[in-house]
Amino acid sequence: MTSRRTVALVLISLMVGVVTAPASLLASAVAHLSDRRFVLADAEGFWWRGSAWLTVAIAKQPALTLPGRIEWTPEISLPGFRFEGKPWVSVPFSAYWRRGLALTAGEIRLPADALQQLGPPFTLLRPTGKLTARWDNGEQLVIEWLDAASVLSPLPKLGDYRLTLRPGHLSLATISGPLHLDGEALPDKPFHGKAYSAPESAEKLAGVLNILGPSHQGVTTLQFKR
Repeated sequence: MTSRRTVALVLISLMVGVVTAPASLLASAVAHLSDRRFVLADAEGFWWRGSAWLTVAIAKQPALTLPGRIEWTPEISLPGFRFEGKPWVSVPFSAYWRRGLALTAGEIRLPADALQQLGPPFTLLRPTGKLTARWDNGEQLVIEWLDAASVLSPLPKLGDYRLTLRPGHLSLATISGPLHLDGEALPDKPFHGKAYSAPESAEKLAGVLNILGPSHQGVTTLQFKR
């Protein structure tokens, strides 16, 4: 009887330990499994239900910490975790393990001034507008900067832009606007692109183009080291 009680007590202790394990346990797992591309900072609560600040690092650039804490709860059907964070997580998503860390479709929306966390040239441009990042699977991430503007230009809008990231490929394209940005990066090759203005907006965009890179015959070279 004593041995049974001992076993029962051990099992109960283990169950309590699992249930009450801190959120930092999940934070450590996420950082390790994502190679620190995703970091749950200042995690609070339990590993199965908690909150934290989400920091994202893309292409070895300075990390971007999203405004507001993100919250997670169990997602039994996958199994995995459901992440929400109002108002900037516009489409809640789930994370689970399937031959690696995987995400269900999701979307986040941020003010464009969050780009200043990435350092130059954004700290100099002091961008405004809206950022939207969305993904439908683990193979593609699309980031759009809409109603883009900068304190360096009197124009109310520079344009709308789209950055698409796929495994081994990154591309930048202009959706619309007087400031044209485009470029791409391929495996083992750095990003290379160009920026130029519509002829009628050249004078009003000169300050922006000077910050973005060296210019030659009206075309500015964009360089982005991954």
